[in-house]
Amino acid sequence: MLFARQRELTEILDTGWSLSEEAELLYAFSRSVRIIGPDGSQFFTLREGEGVFIPPYMISNAIAAENDAEIHSVFFSPSVLCAQTDINYNVLFSAFSSFISIAPTTAARIEQAYASIMEEGYLYQLEASILISSVMLQIFREKPERMESRQDSRLEKMVRYIQMHKSENIHLCDIAKSAFVSERECLRLFSSSLGISPWQFLLSCRIRDAEELLRKGEGTVSDVAYRVGFNSLSHFSSLFRRKHGMTPSEFRDRWMS
Repeated sequence: MLFARQRELTEILDTGWSLSEEAELLYAFSRSVRIIGPDGSQFFTLREGEGVFIPPYMISNAIAAENDAEIHSVFFSPSVLCAQTDINYNVLFSAFSSFISIAPTTAARIEQAYASIMEEGYLYQLEASILISSVMLQIFREKPERMESRQDSRLEKMVRYIQMHKSENIHLCDIAKSAFVSERECLRLFSSSLGISPWQFLLSCRIRDAEELLRKGEGTVSDVAYRVGFNSLSHFSSLFRRKHGMTPSEFRDRWMS
């Protein structure tokens, strides 16, 4: 698995909490961005040209430190790395349970890999794999020790459940059951770790999916709202406007123009 994504941020807008099965190499393309880990245990600012490695299944968030910041991300699985038969990359990846900052000299390769994936030129997957492998080689060499996990596995299970069923009509009891906790404990874990409720996390996931569909111009605003799980178009439009400062139609037109 290998893909890239571009995100624009403002001081009043964040990308929302997320968790991916793939590892992520994030590059601050323009201006500065704040990267936050679960429970606030990791909070640091990436300046323009710097990068960060986010391990698989690590809950994270990105917020602009300056207005109109832009970040480029490359998502990849261990299988993307240049093969060497005597290395178990899954074991190496499991040694990381916190973010790793990347200096500009190395981070520049993240941007090269991003550009290659986005352009989809001749042998772009091979080129991106080589660049990603070179970044990860340096990270593995500098951080070989196993680190203590700072992320509650119960929270991870509930976040993954929400992401898997985000377009469905799920309830608090369903989310709590996915991690074998009570509804009260479910609410406490989300509040203490992410500062939001499970419902707010679910809405954030739906809005993000809607953004992707609107950028691609897939269907009407109404179609998009229902596809991502909203039963009310007015509720969807209200939440979207609150986050972006514009209507879904205006957002789509901006990206399609």
